[in-house]
Amino acid sequence: MAERVFDRETLLDLTVNVIPLGMLLFFVLLFAVTTVGSTPIATVVSQALLVVPFVVLTGTTYLTGRIIAESQKTGHSETATAIAAFATGERPDADDEA
Repeated sequence: MAERVFDRETLLDLTVNVIPLGMLLFFVLLFAVTTVGSTPIATVVSQALLVVPFVVLTGTTYLTGRIIAESQKTGHSETATAIAAFATGERPDADDEA
């Protein structure tokens, strides 16, 4: 069997985001099923205002879980280091690439 990405403790840390994700998904489905006579532009904008935060929160939750899992296993996180380097615009040294 394949190794799990997140262990039980990490999943417990990430459950805090399940309720907001569920709420966003509920409203996406609710607004997709019901129509109130809005224009198509209003429908697209309202769906985008729900879908974009859902996708961002899902990605953030995954990255956070990955950082937590790596730091629990090794004491540091390569993912966190890569994100920090990307955010600050740092480039790896030529010695690191060789």
